[in-house]
Amino acid sequence: MATSISQSAIDEFTNFLSNFAQPETVNHKPTRSLSYDEAKTHFYENMRERRLAEETFRFYDHRLNAFAKYLTLIKKNAINEVSEAEIKHYLKTKYSKHNPYTQNCNIRAIRAFFNYLEKDGYITANPVSQIKVIRIPKQRIDYLSIDQIRKLLTSYDLRRKSEIRNLLITMLLLDTGVRISELCNIKIEDVDFANKSIYIYATKTHTFRTVYYSKETERIINIYRSEVLRSKENGPLILKFHAYLDIPTDEALSKDRVQHRLNEKGKKLFGKDFRLHPHKFRHTFATHFIINGGDPFSLKDLLGHSNIETTNIYVDMSQKDLKTKHIEYGVFSSVSNMEQKTGGSYED
Repeated sequence: MATSISQSAIDEFTNFLSNFAQPETVNHKPTRSLSYDEAKTHFYENMRERRLAEETFRFYDHRLNAFAKYLTLIKKNAINEVSEAEIKHYLKTKYSKHNPYTQNCNIRAIRAFFNYLEKDGYITANPVSQIKVIRIPKQRIDYLSIDQIRKLLTSYDLRRKSEIRNLLITMLLLDTGVRISELCNIKIEDVDFANKSIYIYATKTHTFRTVYYSKETERIINIYRSEVLRSKENGPLILKFHAYLDIPTDEALSKDRVQHRLNEKGKKLFGKDFRLHPHKFRHTFATHFIINGGDPFSLKDLLGHSNIETTNIYVDMSQKDLKTKHIEYGVFSSVSNMEQKTGGSYED
């Protein structure tokens, strides 16, 4: 005869299983309305938990601090009291005369802030749910032509060591498409000189990738190693120089100084209204890669993009394939091909 289960055991099982019958709801909503500063603190803590880049943090901090001044002006302190109409009025009065890109930056920052507050239960009614970014028609990508690249590369006074460094900066930006922050963070030990490759850490996405440089850039790197780095085998690759002296320090050159030098160079070579910003080099690398027959999937990996927006297709290519694609379709293959056609002249 089978032994029946005791009532106490049945009760215990019932209590045990009841825990799984209804999922526990976690309500992060505070018992009182948060002030704007408190809500901002929660938002920043969330960004830190997600290990977002410092530049992303500064992006939100700048825009949310500006919004805080407006809320103070209209005497709104509690975050759940802020209305859609007030947010729209703020965006219209403060940014309507700015270009659409600037307007969208502020819209996205405020939307991300309130969307987070709603998701984590700090507010129940989301005032930005109906606020959309401005639709911007696609515009022509601003990149350097082959003639502009030639003029730029031949403009450096290579009798100075600092100018050898400046030429190397230009070559690496053109040849690899790295972001300016990535360039300034390159360490000597990140460079595989034998395979003409550089191991890049992307602070923006917290990912790693390998980029490749051409034989033209290799020549400049070798000169830079012997003339500037000397026997250094570790530490920053792109070095800061002593003020008024042509002597390198052990410190990395900051991205602000790189941007300043490039801007000055652009105005000197191409006129006072010409903007030679670091991202123009990234556009140049990508555009010439495609113009010369490179495929967008290889370009995605070389640039460190997480996806291809137009197709949303991920492509997994081997490092060997990427190196081959770069050699065939990079910026300096364009320059080399042009040189063969024009007999090697660098004149404008």
